[in-house]
Amino acid sequence: MKKNALKLNVLLAVAVGVACLVLMLAETLAPMAIMPRFDLTMMLGLSLAALTVEAYWKPGQRYPWPIATVLGGVTFALLPWCAGVAGAVPVWTLGLCGAAVFGIAALLYSSILERIASGSSPRLAPAGSALLLFLAGQFLIGLF
Repeated sequence: MKKNALKLNVLLAVAVGVACLVLMLAETLAPMAIMPRFDLTMMLGLSLAALTVEAYWKPGQRYPWPIATVLGGVTFALLPWCAGVAGAVPVWTLGLCGAAVFGIAALLYSSILERIASGSSPRLAPAGSALLLFLAGQFLIGLF
């Protein structure tokens, strides 16, 4: 079986695409409703969702992190901008912020999983790690 090095980025693209589709449809069908913004918190949540699905799908697989970070930045730059949910944020800002958020989240998530998931059957380790990283990210984003 051939190793698929881009599976994490495909999962991230699916997560971002579904989120953009939901935001676009909700904005179209309910224009007066208050919609969530596509900001750093949503980027972190989507990154952690893709990382968690990937951790449950094939645990212990290694990826080239620089390539995954660059492709994550491209995903966060192009999909929200093309869907029109980014607002007036420039594409390069979305790309840089998306690459930074995805790269840091992937690095922290993989290091947490290596330390926590040491037992024979760590079923809740990926989901718990993602939840704790999301809460820590919300706390740090709320400081600024």
